[in-house]
Amino acid sequence: MKILFCTSEMYPYAKTGGLADVAQSLPEALRKKEKVYTLLPLYQTINREKFNIEYANLTFDYTLDGVVHQFDLFINTKNKYELFIYNPILCDRDGLYFDDFGDFGDNALRFGLFSYACIEVMLQMPLDIDVIHLNDWQTSLIALLAKTQYQLSQKIILTIHNLAYQGVFPKDVMSALNISWEECFRPEALEYHDQVNFLKAGIFYSDHVTTVSPTYAAEIQTPLFGNDLDDVLKANSYKLQGILNGISYEIFDPKKDDMIYKNFGVKTYESKDENKQQLLKEIGFVECDKPLFVFIGRFTHQKGIELLIENFNFFKDFEANFIVLGSGEEHYNTVFNNISVSYPNVYIKVGYDESFARKMYAGADFLVMPSLFEPCGLNQMICMKYGTVPIVAKTGGLKDSVTDFTDIDYTALKGYMGIGITYEEHNIFWFMHAIAKALSLYGNHKKFEKISKHNMKVDHSWKQSSKKYIELYES
Repeated sequence: MKILFCTSEMYPYAKTGGLADVAQSLPEALRKKEKVYTLLPLYQTINREKFNIEYANLTFDYTLDGVVHQFDLFINTKNKYELFIYNPILCDRDGLYFDDFGDFGDNALRFGLFSYACIEVMLQMPLDIDVIHLNDWQTSLIALLAKTQYQLSQKIILTIHNLAYQGVFPKDVMSALNISWEECFRPEALEYHDQVNFLKAGIFYSDHVTTVSPTYAAEIQTPLFGNDLDDVLKANSYKLQGILNGISYEIFDPKKDDMIYKNFGVKTYESKDENKQQLLKEIGFVECDKPLFVFIGRFTHQKGIELLIENFNFFKDFEANFIVLGSGEEHYNTVFNNISVSYPNVYIKVGYDESFARKMYAGADFLVMPSLFEPCGLNQMICMKYGTVPIVAKTGGLKDSVTDFTDIDYTALKGYMGIGITYEEHNIFWFMHAIAKALSLYGNHKKFEKISKHNMKVDHSWKQSSKKYIELYES
C-alpha cells in the first residue's frame, strides 16, 4: 500500500508545534510496513544543503484566477520518500504562517496552492497512491479538490491535531482558488458564517477523520471544546476516531540523546541526578537538592499560561526550583521576561531551544502542563521517557496517557499509561494542590523513584498507534 502524507511542517525541517514531530515520527513508523511519501513546502528557512535536498527534475504550472503559478519538486536524496514543493508565494517567507506582524494575509492562497500542488505531484510523478493522509486545515482543501474537481479514487484521511486552528478566510478566496461557488459554498462544504473554513471542508469531504487521542475525539463533539464545529463533528461522528499519538524513540531516548549532559537509563538511573546538577549549574542556581519543576511549551492561552503566571508569586516561597522555556504571544513573552529577574528560584528563557529543552527533560523532577485543553500532548510522553514525572490537567491526550499516583493499581496499568499528578478543574486551588502533592511525593524518595522508573519503561512509541493507522488504511 502507498500513502501520501501531506503536511505543512515536519521536524527537523520546519516546526511550530507538535504536528511537526508527528509528521516526522508517524511516517517513519509506518514505513516499516508500508510505502509512505511525505510532502511539505520547501520553505526558504530550510537548509537544502544540510538536509541533502535537491531538485527532482519536475516543474509544472497551474493557473488560478488567471494567474500562472510555477511549482518545483525537490527530494531528500538520503530518503527518497521525503518530497518538497517549492513555490515563491508559498515558501519565501520568514515564518511558516505568520511573522512579528501577525498571520500572513494570503495564507488561504498559499495553502490553496499547496493543496493543488500535492495532487499534481501525486498524478504527475506518478506515485500510484492508495490513501492520501491530510493534516490540519493547511491541507484540508485537498479533500475537497480531490472529490470535486479531480474526481480522484484515492481514499482520504484527515487528522485534526488541534481544532482551535481551522483556516477561516473571507469568501472571496473561492474565486482566487477556482472553487465552484454553486458546488462548494454551502453548509456541508466550505461555507462558514458567510466565510470559508478549510478544516470544515476537510471534515465533510474526507472518507475518515482522526484526531490525536480518544478523549479529544469525544471532547470536540461538545460545545466546550468544539470551537463552533461540534455540530459538524457530531454529524460526521460515524467516521471520527481518536488514535493516541506517539513519539520517536530514535530522537527522544536518554540512553543515546547527545543533547543531554550524561546518558542514562533505568539501569543507570543515578546519572539522571547528574543531569539535574549540571542543568542547575548552567543557569547559576546554587541550591541543587530542591525538587526541580519545569515548563516547556508555547506561551498561549491554550497552554494555561495565565495559571502559571498567577502562581509565580507563590512559587518564590516554595522550597523548589522552577525553569520555564518557551515563547509565543508577545504580551506573554514580555511578562515572562519581567518575571525572570524577580525571583531567585525561577529561571525563564524566552525562545525556542531544542538542546536546552532536552536538558530540562533529563534534569527535571516534574514537568508542568496546565493546559486548558490538549488534543494529545507530546511533552508528557517525552518527559516520562526521561524519568520526569508529569503534572497535568485531566483533558484530552493528557487524560489518556497519565494517571494520578494516588489512583494507581500497578497490576492493572496499561502499557501506555504513565504515572503522574493530575487535577480536575482549571483554577489556582486545584493547580496548587497538584504542586503540593508533587512536593509530598518528592519527599518519599523510594516512591518517587519507583514512579520515575515505571514511566521510563512505558511504551509511548508509535508501535501500537501505527498499527491502528495501518488497520485504518487497509479498511
